[in-house]
Amino acid sequence: MEETKNNNSEKLWTKSYFLTFFYAMSTQISNNMLMTGLPLYAIHLGGDNSISGMLFGFFMFVAILFRPYFGKLIDEKSRRIVLIIGAVVTAFITLSYVVAFSISLLLVMRSLHGIGFSATTNASGSVISDIVPKSRLAEGVGYFGLSNTLATAIGPALSIYLIQQFNYQTLFIVAGLIGLISILCSLMITYEKDNQKDIIQSSKRKRKISELLYEKTALPTALVTAFVYVGMGVALTFIPTFALSLGIKDIGLYYTVYSVALLFTRIVGGKLADKYGSSLVIIPGLVCMTFSFVVLAYANSLGDFIFSGVLFGLGLGFVEPALNAVMIKLCPPDRRGAGNSTFFTAKDLGGGVGAICLGFISLQAGFKAVFLYSALSIIVAFFAYVFILRRQLKNVKRAESSQIQASMSIES
Repeated sequence: MEETKNNNSEKLWTKSYFLTFFYAMSTQISNNMLMTGLPLYAIHLGGDNSISGMLFGFFMFVAILFRPYFGKLIDEKSRRIVLIIGAVVTAFITLSYVVAFSISLLLVMRSLHGIGFSATTNASGSVISDIVPKSRLAEGVGYFGLSNTLATAIGPALSIYLIQQFNYQTLFIVAGLIGLISILCSLMITYEKDNQKDIIQSSKRKRKISELLYEKTALPTALVTAFVYVGMGVALTFIPTFALSLGIKDIGLYYTVYSVALLFTRIVGGKLADKYGSSLVIIPGLVCMTFSFVVLAYANSLGDFIFSGVLFGLGLGFVEPALNAVMIKLCPPDRRGAGNSTFFTAKDLGGGVGAICLGFISLQAGFKAVFLYSALSIIVAFFAYVFILRRQLKNVKRAESSQIQASMSIES
């Protein structure tokens, strides 16, 4: 009887887990549809590549600004409230793009959309950390990451299909309707009501603003992550426009093969990192990502794009989960929430700054320069990992070994 009870208490795929998974997947499908479609829509309205970069950058910067506020609300009030806020804002703004007939209005609406993105990512990550059994934390968080992988496989390809077969207004309506799924999921997530005292901290607890903004032990990981995500911002923002300039159709295949490769390495990468160390997956992953952008810089056919997508997916699938695991390992247990916030902010900053800066570079030097600069950014991430983050890991390992030896000496 005791063994059965233990197994039940360690159940992973609970109602709340399923609902949070589909909540995250629906919001990310909607977001990825717009990440791909809005740059093309901006050009349709008369904008240029700098506007495409600004759409991504403003979206990310607003998300960063609201992360501390939503983090405080999550800790002191309710995860569910923030889940609902994020879902409603995301669905409403997505549907509102139907009436965005000017570049200025599009930029304003995209900026407001960042509020919804900030709320959904912060809250869903916190819910997962609540409901996943501690003994299956890595497994549960890893499977949850597949919601984003599947969204990346579906969103961009669906976006391009709707644009080619129908029009941009159809894209916005479909993306908005998919976003409505997340509202239904958020309303059905009720685990918090049953465990209010255990899950939500006392609202009387005051936190310094610096504690909300970053965790110092996560900063080296964040540095590497920021340079990696310059490439992610470029992949989502400029590849469809670049393919259009070359007259290449069916560019949605890039995102499909990228997602399949990402899915594969996400599944095997974590086990390899646990068994052989993070360097075994992070370093080859960064090499793959670098070459993916070099291939893009000289691409002139759909086959080149597909090859690049495979390399990028393999690389990111190895690098991102391993960096996330390193961040959790280095953070004190009572600061992992702040560590996650630092990690997400690094993603937002890398993608946002990269998209804006490289958008202007594309106007002056073309897409070839954009992708070569993206490759350079991954190379910087490589050196940041080797000379900063890996040294931090070694120092932590030495400290742990010293503690073990000291405790053994005391016992003997």
